[in-house]
Amino acid sequence: MTTQLVTATRELRDIVPAWDVLTRQSLEPNVFYESWALLPALEALAAKNPRVAVLLVWADTAHSRLIGLFPLVQEQTYQKFPACHWLNWLHPHCPLGTPLVHQRHAAEAFQALFAWLRDHSGALAFSLNKVPAEGEFAHHLRLFAQQHGGLVNERDTWERALLKAGASGEDYVSTHQRKKKLKEYSRLRRRLEDLGELEFQALLPGQNHGLSDWINDFLHLEERGWKGKALTAMSCHQGERDFAEDLIRNAAARGQLMMLKMLLDGQTIAIKLNLTSATQGSYALKIAYHEAYAAYSPGVLLELENIYRTLDDTPLAWMDSCAIPNHPMINHLWAERRKMVNFHLSTPRALSKPLLHTMQLVKTAYQYYQYSRKAPSFRSGI
Repeated sequence: MTTQLVTATRELRDIVPAWDVLTRQSLEPNVFYESWALLPALEALAAKNPRVAVLLVWADTAHSRLIGLFPLVQEQTYQKFPACHWLNWLHPHCPLGTPLVHQRHAAEAFQALFAWLRDHSGALAFSLNKVPAEGEFAHHLRLFAQQHGGLVNERDTWERALLKAGASGEDYVSTHQRKKKLKEYSRLRRRLEDLGELEFQALLPGQNHGLSDWINDFLHLEERGWKGKALTAMSCHQGERDFAEDLIRNAAARGQLMMLKMLLDGQTIAIKLNLTSATQGSYALKIAYHEAYAAYSPGVLLELENIYRTLDDTPLAWMDSCAIPNHPMINHLWAERRKMVNFHLSTPRALSKPLLHTMQLVKTAYQYYQYSRKAPSFRSGI
C-alpha cells in the first residue's frame, strides 16, 4: 500500500477517474466525499486552511487502484488537551463523515491509514465524526482495531431520521401518521389554497431544466429566513455561495440532484435540496421556507410531498434526513432511524492509549458531576 497526503486540489483533479471508481465500489456511500462535491468544498471552504488535506491510499498493483480516500484536518488539541489530533474534515454543510474505503480492500486501507498515523502524522488521537454506527465502514473499522489492539471510544452516539423505501408514499404516510395529524395537514393545505393557486414542482434526478431559477430560489429563500439572520445560510458568505452553486450544478450534471418546491401564485414559499449518491442512497441536505407563511407550515407540507415523490417517482432505497438529533419536525414524519457515532481512536504511537483513557475518564467524571448537580435531592424523613 502507498499513502499520499494531498493539499493541492489540482492534484486531486488529476485522479478524479480513479476517485469515481472508488465511489462506486466503496463500503458505504458518502455523497459529500464524491469528487464533484468535495472538490468545490475544498476550493471554496478550505483553501485558506493549511491543515486540511486528503489522504489517499493506493494499492500497488499493475494499475494503481485507489482504495481509500480520507479528507482530514489537523488540530493541536484533543478535547482541550495539548496534543496532535487528526480527524475527518467536515465543512459547515457536511452532515456525514464516512471516508471512502474500497469494499474489497478495507483491511489494507485501514492498515495503510494507521501506518501513516504512526509514522508520519505525529497524531496521539484520531477521530472520525458523523459516521453511521451500524454500517459496513463502522463494522470494518471496529474489526481492524480489535485485531490490532487499538482503543475505540464511541460514546458519542445519537439517532437521526431515515426514510426507507418499500411502500408507496400514500401507504407510508397513512401508516406512520395519526389521522388527527393528517387532518391537520389537509386543513393547512386548504388554508393556503384559499390564498391563491398552490402548486408543487419537482426536479428529479436526471433533470436540470430551469436549474438557474432553482438555485436562485433556494439561495434567496434560505437567506431571507432565520438561517440568514443567524448567518448560517449558504449565501451569507461569498465562498459558501460559490460552493453551493457549484455543488448544485455538479449534482445536476451527474444526475444526482433532487429539488422540490411549493409555489403560491407563482411565488416560491418553500424549497428543498436533496442529493443522491452514486448508488441508491440520498440525503436531504437543506430546506427553506418563506417565514411570512410560517403559520401554514409550508416546510411540513413540502416534506410530505418529498415522501410521495421519493417513494413513488424515484428508485431510491433510502434518504438520510441529515437532521440534528431529536429534530421536532422530521422525526414525526419519518419512522426509521439511523444511529450515528463519533469514533475516537488510539493511534499506534506510545502515549496515545493513555491519553484516550485519561480523557475518557475526565469526560465521564464531568458528566457525572453535571448530572449530580441537576438531580433532585431529598431530605430523610420527609
